[in-house]
Amino acid sequence: MKFFSRKIVIQTKENTELVNITDTIKKLVKESGVKNGCLNIFTTHTTTALTINENEPGLEKDIVNFVKSLVPEGSPYFHHHYYAADGRMAVNAWAHIRASLLGANIVVPIEDGKAVLGRRQSIYYVELDGPQQRNLFVQIQGE
Repeated sequence: MKFFSRKIVIQTKENTELVNITDTIKKLVKESGVKNGCLNIFTTHTTTALTINENEPGLEKDIVNFVKSLVPEGSPYFHHHYYAADGRMAVNAWAHIRASLLGANIVVPIEDGKAVLGRRQSIYYVELDGPQQRNLFVQIQGE
């Protein structure tokens, strides 16, 4: 059994955005040499998420707008913390709640050396408290 692991660094540009990582993931699956197995993608940040959906710009905007309306920034949340470096207080409970609703990992089967995705499915990294530099971990195992 093969085991392949990589860290991907992503620089996000917006406060809330979807970053299509499908091509990067497909390249890693090919690089892994795994023909049949399992792909696990995991974000290590509590204000980011992962999702699979259609690669269509209007839908990407709809998803961003929906999560913003579902969990609005202006609501009276209890969560807050201070940035150690500069002493500023961050009130970003909305980003944590959005991330909890979307999820921190995705598992995709690998068959014949390719990630098993539907014709219209793309893998997205979801920034919910950016812009920031973020880490994403990909692990592939199989034969």
